[in-house]
Amino acid sequence: MAKKFSVIKKKDLLSGEERIVAYSLGDDELSRTKVLKKLHRSLKGKQGAFSYRCDESLYMHLLPGLSETTIRELSKRLYRTAYVVCKKTGKSEKALYLALLKDSALRFKASIPAATLKDKGADVPNPDFYVKELRLCL
Repeated sequence: MAKKFSVIKKKDLLSGEERIVAYSLGDDELSRTKVLKKLHRSLKGKQGAFSYRCDESLYMHLLPGLSETTIRELSKRLYRTAYVVCKKTGKSEKALYLALLKDSALRFKASIPAATLKDKGADVPNPDFYVKELRLCL
């Protein structure tokens, strides 16, 4: 798609673990600030020490071979669910690829050479690379 989206991460301040939890429209500073304020307000009164941040921006991808008119039509609509290919590094996740369709995300993950490991002569999936479903945060 032609639009760029921000990836929202939730950090557990006690353990230091950071997870990708949602995505939001717009990648400008004003949009990010609004979404982060809303998320921090939702944490008030709840148990646990969490923090949200929004520092990664990705373009949304569709299956290859779609016409430009189809891409423009799909870009006009809001989709509540998207799929992200993540790489686990230590206690945090890095977003590699954001896709509207799960099939597209799985194809991208399969094309990463490090996403498969050799174990006793057979290819097995690397647990550090996975596809995650994200919800739209307005």
